[in-house]
Amino acid sequence: MDLNKLRALSNNFRDLRLISLQSWKHAREIEPRDPGGPFLVVQEGYDPQDPTMSFDEFVLGRSGGWMPVGLFLKLPREIRRDEFIFGRASEVVELLNSLGGKAVVVDRADDFERLEDHEDDMAQALSRAKATPSA
Repeated sequence: MDLNKLRALSNNFRDLRLISLQSWKHAREIEPRDPGGPFLVVQEGYDPQDPTMSFDEFVLGRSGGWMPVGLFLKLPREIRRDEFIFGRASEVVELLNSLGGKAVVVDRADDFERLEDHEDDMAQALSRAKATPSA
């Protein structure tokens, strides 16, 4: 991590990365989807409300909240798919255009019905996608 690039999360499209999950084994189940999709929206930084400015990586949900990746990976598959996986890039653009103000971080486990470690390939697909250079 380059400390010179450390910044608070924002809802600005310039600060995020659109990660293709095309290699994920369940990618074909997401419909409709763009040829490069489905996608996760990822951003590195810190929660604007965190006085310690603790660095983390976050994913954006359809509700407009950012969640730490570690917590995201513990969510049940259905919640991850419904809330955080976007089939089309245009869905992400629409969501970002509707968001205003400061980024909101969702980091409480009690916001979700079940929270547990899940043995599926989402973490592997995310790691592979992040390792792939952006075009």
